[in-house]
Amino acid sequence: MEKTTGQTLENYKIEPFTLVHDILINWWAILLGALAAAMLSYVFVGIRYVPQYTTSTTFVVSSRGTTASYSSLGSANSTTATFQKIIESTAMQDILCEKLGVDSIDADIQANIAGETNLLELTVTAASPSESFDIMEGILDNYSSISYYTVGDIVLNILEEPSIPFSPDNPMNTGSVMKKVFVAALAAFAVLFGVLSFMKDTLKTEEDIQEKLDARSMGAISYEIKYKSIRELLRRKKKGLLINDPLAGFGFVESFRKFSARVEYRMEREGWKTLAVTSVSENEGKSTVAANLAISLAEKDYRVVLIDGDLKRPSQFLIFGLHPKEENELGEFLKREKKEFNLFMKTSVPRLYVVGGRNCYSSSTDILQNEVTAKFMRRCREAADYVIVDTPPTAVLGDAELWGQCTDAVLFVERQNFIYAEDINTMIDKFRAQDTRILGVVMNGVQSFGRVVSSTVGRYSSRYGEYGNYGKKHKESEQ
Repeated sequence: MEKTTGQTLENYKIEPFTLVHDILINWWAILLGALAAAMLSYVFVGIRYVPQYTTSTTFVVSSRGTTASYSSLGSANSTTATFQKIIESTAMQDILCEKLGVDSIDADIQANIAGETNLLELTVTAASPSESFDIMEGILDNYSSISYYTVGDIVLNILEEPSIPFSPDNPMNTGSVMKKVFVAALAAFAVLFGVLSFMKDTLKTEEDIQEKLDARSMGAISYEIKYKSIRELLRRKKKGLLINDPLAGFGFVESFRKFSARVEYRMEREGWKTLAVTSVSENEGKSTVAANLAISLAEKDYRVVLIDGDLKRPSQFLIFGLHPKEENELGEFLKREKKEFNLFMKTSVPRLYVVGGRNCYSSSTDILQNEVTAKFMRRCREAADYVIVDTPPTAVLGDAELWGQCTDAVLFVERQNFIYAEDINTMIDKFRAQDTRILGVVMNGVQSFGRVVSSTVGRYSSRYGEYGNYGKKHKESEQ
């Protein structure tokens, strides 16, 4: 392989639409992550939370033997400092420890003057209401005997009796913390998915095909909204996104015109008439691309045969609204179980015929390995100007490789920002190792902020069946 997909930081480019798109489609993961972070913050706050209860009482500072107010602010401040030392003294601490039956006092005890007054406020803050109140009672019962010789003729009269606190000073405000953590986590996870989108080595712009893949770029097809009305959206009716639909968007149709012109020019120059259309993975829109490419060529007066080569999950009959009969089944023809067949089904597009069916064949690979397949392709080549084969995804079945060996070239359809470039290159190399020519790669479902007017935010879904069931046993036919 000539190109490698190993990326350095300078090679990464920001594509705004895919960046925002990747963040938005992962909204559920971002939301769940933010909710988980908020719940963890609730647990963390609960574990670390230590309630604080404060009991307070107020003293009037006055002289012994008189009722006059203690007016000297300097003396009042001095008394407060002395009272604080009394409370912190070893004698008082021993009394309090004995009263509470503990080895040490774990509480914050403060004595302060209330403004420029002779009022002294004593506060006790502890981890429980009872502890706070018991410490305060111990101080009130014993401070006078300890302070008799230290405060002189100063008297502390209780103005306000202490009471048991019923609520903590620091309520556990988990709601506010959880909201802040939720918003922060929401932003963090959005940034994380943005970084992951930026680092993801996928096809984000048409230029990425040339830069990351060992294949020619055949253009980019604009995204087209599938359901054109609320009624269609509610009914989820299976339908094809066809360029001849009067309701098809201008950007979608024009991008297909340019793409088909490139395909026509290259095939005419190389002398190719048969083309296999495939993709690496499911749900990349290859069947729609094959159908519209056939329509575009038929509208130029070419006789076109569109073969539904996906025998396990046929879809072209759904795209064109056909009703295949048993005589139209390609799988039965290749198995040669019947002799009478009418494989070419007419469509509403002049000069365009569909070959396929609606039956599902679990042994599709074995059927295609039959020599009848190559003979059938030669007959189609003689009967038409162009033969387009819609094949299964290369990563799911080997059928695409078998069709590639029966056609002149293979076209890869890759959805924007969907498959890693390394995986696409691996499949391209696999085809080339079997001497299969690669026409190029077309990027499908392309969206950008510049195309918002002509396209709607969304993504292709599994319209015509799910390849995820390929590993399961299918019935040979469905009714």
